[in-house]
Parts: sequence; C-alpha cells; structure tokens
Amino acid sequence: MNNKQKFDEWYFTGAKATYGTFDNIAAADDNSVDPPFTTDLTDTTHGLLADSLLYIQGSVNYNGLKLIKSIPDVNSMVIFAKYVAEVLAGTETWKTMITYDDVVQGNIKAGPPFEFLGFEVTLNTAAATALEYLTITMDAAKGGAWDNLLYKQDMNGIADINYTFDEPRKCGPGDKIDVAWANADVRIWGIKLFTRRLV
Repeated sequence: MNNKQKFDEWYFTGAKATYGTFDNIAAADDNSVDPPFTTDLTDTTHGLLADSLLYIQGSVNYNGLKLIKSIPDVNSMVIFAKYVAEVLAGTETWKTMITYDDVVQGNIKAGPPFEFLGFEVTLNTAAATALEYLTITMDAAKGGAWDNLLYKQDMNGIADINYTFDEPRKCGPGDKIDVAWANADVRIWGIKLFTRRLV
C-alpha cells in the first residue's frame, strides 16, 4: 500500500472521563425542521465539550459515531442526528471510540478494514493521580476473545502524548478503537486518532 495515501483524523474533547452512560430520560427534539437535524441527549455531568465526536452504543435510534453541536448545560449534549422518539433505558453508553462502521436503518453494517496509525493526547494541565491509566484497545468485531490492548500509560505527571506505532496496527471490518481514561483530576483533554482505510 502507498504510505502517502490520505489518512483520517478523529477529534474528541472533554473535561471528565472519556466514556459515560446516558440517563434514563427521553431523547429531546432539538431541531427536526431544518437540516442539519439535531437531537438532545442527557448524561448527568458528562463532561464532554462541543465539537467532540462520541460513539454511542445500546440505543435503538442513535447508535454510531456522532458529532456534538453544542452543550446546553452540564447534563445535556446536542448531537447531529435526526430526532426519533426514544426513552433511553439508562444503559446506553458513549465512548471515545472510532470505527468505519455504518448504521443502516438502526443496524450496524461493518465498515472496511483499516490501519490505526497513532494518536495524540493533550491535557490543559498534567494529570496528578497515580496509577490512573489511559488505555487504547482494539475492540474486535469477532468478539471479546480477540480484543487487544494496544497502548497503556499511567497519566500521572503527563500533559501531552504524541505516539506513532512503528508499524500500523491492522484492524478488520467492524473493529473499533476504544480510548479509556477515568480522569479523576478532571483535566480538559483533547484526543486525536489517526487511521487509514485499507479499501
């Protein structure tokens, strides 16, 4: 493969953990009249910031990679998605996760294989909690037996990470890259992932 082939960049940002669970509250219609359509979802004190991506799982109508338009308050997030009435059960999750999958009529359609090239993490101030690890895992479409920890770092004393794999990590159709960090010190973080489609 030509290493000069275009790569993709994925941007996430927040001020608490890099993952969360939505409340047992109905999705709200933010704008279903004029495109781009938007929907308001609730996760109490979620910590995400505007312009961040997030990956939603467990919902009937809102699964997949979404972009946050705005944060009306500490509990709400307005995402670019057409409103469909749904009362979230309180078990649906969001993660700092990417994949090339598509959602077709509510069903996940596996995307193409891809390479995970590297990532950047930027904090507004160095973290200060010992033994609190940032992990990056390949969440295998085939199942948990094939999940693979790609990177692990104790964030204590760290404000910036710039990391490129010596060899790109190969990911199959439907695989996902999942970044997890508890962020007990509530640092403002920005995470950028670099990937490249293989087909």
